[in-house]
Amino acid sequence: MQTNIFTNSVGLLIAAIALSTFQTTSAAEPEKNPAYPATLSGGAPCGSCDAPEKLSWKTVIPPEKEPGEPLVISGKVFQPDGKTAAEGMVLFIFQTDATGHYNDKDDPSHPRLKGWMKIGGDGKYEFRTIKPGAYPHRPEPAHIHVHVYGPGYSERSIEDYWLEGDPRINEKALAKATGPEGHPFVVIIPLKRDGEGVWRGTRDIKLKSVK
Repeated sequence: MQTNIFTNSVGLLIAAIALSTFQTTSAAEPEKNPAYPATLSGGAPCGSCDAPEKLSWKTVIPPEKEPGEPLVISGKVFQPDGKTAAEGMVLFIFQTDATGHYNDKDDPSHPRLKGWMKIGGDGKYEFRTIKPGAYPHRPEPAHIHVHVYGPGYSERSIEDYWLEGDPRINEKALAKATGPEGHPFVVIIPLKRDGEGVWRGTRDIKLKSVK
């Protein structure tokens, strides 16, 4: 009888420990990043989770003396009507460095070069960066990723920035970057070099309606 009591007690103790561990793990999972939006892929960085408290309509992404060709992209962000400035919306930009890597571990979910811009009443945005490098072991053209989020608009990715003149931009790359409805997942930005050697381009963004 004593053996049965001891065995039952041990069994109950093990079950309690296992249940406690399961409950702790299950409860902890959502707390890892409770603000991570369902509209983002799990492998993407979450700009709305890590954004600084104070944001401007323009930003400088790379640290001083970052290797690479200087690049400035500017434009305006509009509501779905294409006319009204998307005031209060945030653009989150991230990219590779000049060698085509996101960081020392080349982990795209934690990019080293990233920045935020909050759209004002005039719709303007601007970011200063360097030309991104293409992936060393993949054929895609060099690109800059962009997410958008704001009031009533959970964070989501929109079309990447491709840069005019990239030798990797060809029919095969464009076909791969086009969805089943014929809509490309990229925007090719025409570039001009100013008198100081800075590449400059413009892109206006029209948000899509969300239900």
